[in-house]
Amino acid sequence: MRIRSIIAVAAAILCCACTQTTSLTTFLADDTVRLEIDGEKVFVYSPAVCQLSYNEQRGEFRAMTDTMLDFFCITLSAIPERTGDTAVASMTWSSDNGERSRNEITLEAKRIKGDMIWLCDRSQHTAAVVRILK
Repeated sequence: MRIRSIIAVAAAILCCACTQTTSLTTFLADDTVRLEIDGEKVFVYSPAVCQLSYNEQRGEFRAMTDTMLDFFCITLSAIPERTGDTAVASMTWSSDNGERSRNEITLEAKRIKGDMIWLCDRSQHTAAVVRILK
């Protein structure tokens, strides 16, 4: 019985420590194009070494380094026009362990300012700031 209790406590600790979430206050205050996964910035756009692209027909946003080794790509089912609008997203990004992806994620527009859109899922594990280029 005691061993089961120890295992249950250890499992609970491991589950709680698995992932972090994005702080919405901090996320919305920063207007840098970026992708955050589980509270970690996995790609941050820097104009000196990066490029942006946007395909209106596909609803696709891309940000990549000039070498194209680091990147993220988000494809939305619809482009949000107002705060609160949602869209289903598929995304890929580079990591130290190769290419990663998340599919069928519902993202909500938390903020829209000019050509910038702040997107975040309900659980705050997936967040991105994208720019519509026209």
